[in-house]
Amino acid sequence: EAAAAAAAAVSAVAWSSRHRRRMGFVAFYTRCVHRAPYTTKAVGTGVTYAFSDATAQALEYGLSSGASREAEDAKSAPERALRTLKFSAVGACWVGPLLAAWFNVMDALVPGKTFRPIAKKLIIDQVIQGPFMIATMYAWCAALNGRTFDQIQRKLDDSLWQTWVNSVYVWAPVQIAQQAVVPIHYRVAVANIVSYFWVRRENALPSTNPTPPEILDLTLTLNPRRTPTSAT
Repeated sequence: EAAAAAAAAVSAVAWSSRHRRRMGFVAFYTRCVHRAPYTTKAVGTGVTYAFSDATAQALEYGLSSGASREAEDAKSAPERALRTLKFSAVGACWVGPLLAAWFNVMDALVPGKTFRPIAKKLIIDQVIQGPFMIATMYAWCAALNGRTFDQIQRKLDDSLWQTWVNSVYVWAPVQIAQQAVVPIHYRVAVANIVSYFWVRRENALPSTNPTPPEILDLTLTLNPRRTPTSAT
């Protein structure tokens, strides 16, 4: 009994410590987002995208074999770091600020948290912002990797529709929850959490060695964040 009580006490202390750290981070983020909302959301998105791409690269390497493993082994650390840096830059310089502005505009144009305004915002978000975000994010990523305008246009013609359709399955319910219960200051952060999985599925940064099909198959079921498919 004494040992069980001691174990329970240790567990309680550990939980309390973790809880305090989590609450401390939330409080820190809240202060930052009130003092510098666009900068905080931009930095948060850039960090999220860096982790997302690093995870995608780890999956690519871990599940590769044969010729694809040789190609992975041939990639240098600077090449891998540059890929992550580019993707992170797109998140910080484009996606984060754009989402922050978009949520503000949506709430200003269609205020309210009842069924009708939420439905209006959902339709506007999925029909206008969704395809725009997919197309522009792919264009930025592809351009940073040397793709030509014609190559980008062909890829969008081939993939934009299906990528958007896939995104709606996840982002429609996410945006309903966002508009209904999530305070506006935290919506970009929530989107980033979901983005981590979607970016990993749909946008391992375009490169001369595309994401192996088995990676896409593995992560297809995760399906969060509206981002385009790797360039080929």
